[in-house]
Amino acid sequence: MAVSNRPNSPRQKMINLMYLVFIALMALNVSSEVLNGFELVETSLQKSIANSSNRNDIAIRDLAHFYELYPARALAEYTKGNNVKKESDEIFNYIEELKIRIVQEADGKTGDINNIKRKENLDAAARVMLAPVVGEGRKLRERIEAFRTEMANLVIDPAKMEIIESVLDMEMPSANGRNWETVLFDNMPVAAAITILTKLQSDVRYVEGEVLSSLQTDAIDVEAYRVNSIEAMVIPQSQIVMQGTPYRAQIVLAALDTTQKPDIYITGMNDPLQNNWFTGSSAAIGEHPFSGKIVLGSNREYPFNSSYFVTEQTATIAPSLTNMLYETIANDLEVAIPGVPSGSVTASISAGTMTHKGGNVWTATPPSGATSVMVKLSANVAGGSPISIEKEFRVRRLPPAQAYIAYRDAAGATQTFFGGSISRRNLLDADGILASIDDGVLDIPYTVTGFQLRFIDAMGNIVPVISQNGSFTQDQRNRIRDYPLGRQFFITNITARDPGGVVHNLRSNIDVTVR
Repeated sequence: MAVSNRPNSPRQKMINLMYLVFIALMALNVSSEVLNGFELVETSLQKSIANSSNRNDIAIRDLAHFYELYPARALAEYTKGNNVKKESDEIFNYIEELKIRIVQEADGKTGDINNIKRKENLDAAARVMLAPVVGEGRKLRERIEAFRTEMANLVIDPAKMEIIESVLDMEMPSANGRNWETVLFDNMPVAAAITILTKLQSDVRYVEGEVLSSLQTDAIDVEAYRVNSIEAMVIPQSQIVMQGTPYRAQIVLAALDTTQKPDIYITGMNDPLQNNWFTGSSAAIGEHPFSGKIVLGSNREYPFNSSYFVTEQTATIAPSLTNMLYETIANDLEVAIPGVPSGSVTASISAGTMTHKGGNVWTATPPSGATSVMVKLSANVAGGSPISIEKEFRVRRLPPAQAYIAYRDAAGATQTFFGGSISRRNLLDADGILASIDDGVLDIPYTVTGFQLRFIDAMGNIVPVISQNGSFTQDQRNRIRDYPLGRQFFITNITARDPGGVVHNLRSNIDVTVR
């Protein structure tokens, strides 16, 4: 019989790490290296699925064999086992169909799930999983929840029941009210979405194995198992760890002889493991294979082989608007370190100020005159070395603000006037002069602190009329009201304060022809 994990099992910790990796990748900029890195994760998950499927097939065959020997004793468990296999296969195949649909949505009808062309596509997963009415995300969540409930009801052990419910938990921590499917598939690259679904397939096979193991326990004792089906297992907390964080795995037998305690040896180590725990080094990046054997009694040995993969320390530091920061204003940054809760990440900036806005969003305000700044993320990882990651950002001066007049047309819609001909009525209906930066990327309002209207009298002389704020004075309104139709005047000497408190002389003037 398979050995259950604790509720806070190494596998569940791996799943939690995977979820945080996926959520972190919702930042606006995902590098090609990160997208290609998902192939490594996908390969690891496929190996895990293959191993789980093989173990589950063995469990089904053993149930069938025991049913042939003792039909009255094993009928109920044998029937339940076949139903578990059938339902597991149905939901596994349904998820596989969703993966194919997402890839074909991105690459076309000839899209190949094993050779994805547009890994960075951010729309395909959302169209398949989140489309109104026909979106598959809610359906998948409901099917997983129903499967989880049914599987949990088939086991008697409360600890195993808690594991099953935890592995297939559809609630997303710190999701700000968003549901499971929105968090995982909205604005998600195709490469990440496919890996998310593969991880879910791995969870389904894992839960299938837990239930079949429980059914074996109910129907078959160790002696009936004849020992020849005992198999060595390596249960890692995660097969992918960051540099500086140790790899941890529990090594156990798939069926235990309760009368004997096995000794577990790692190749190259003389002494057996303590409490079945193996700790591997993560100093070097890359794949780290290891092997060993489990010794049970005086003449039974069970070899095992496994591996884990060490990745570089990675982090997401993505500006919400552009690929650079603007001086003197608060720039939103989405920051995350895979495997580290957002509340444990601290951000700082080499010049200017950095403020935590909430969740994984911080605001960086570079000082005036800066050409570049360094943003640094820090975090302490349990069981590993402190993480410190830096990223350099170029700093750009804000483009000049532009002055304009806002008024409502006959339909009540707000219109903006930057110069030219305007009716006297619309002009008098306006409050005064406004200013902002609006270049299609930025939308930053300024506060007008003063301007001048320059009228031309009948003798051709210029008559300046000054306002000390952004509003038309009464004198200015009177002159606009009396100004001859078809004549032109100018709005000049406009000053405005930016969000950082700096007052600017705006270069733009507004020429006005009254009609």
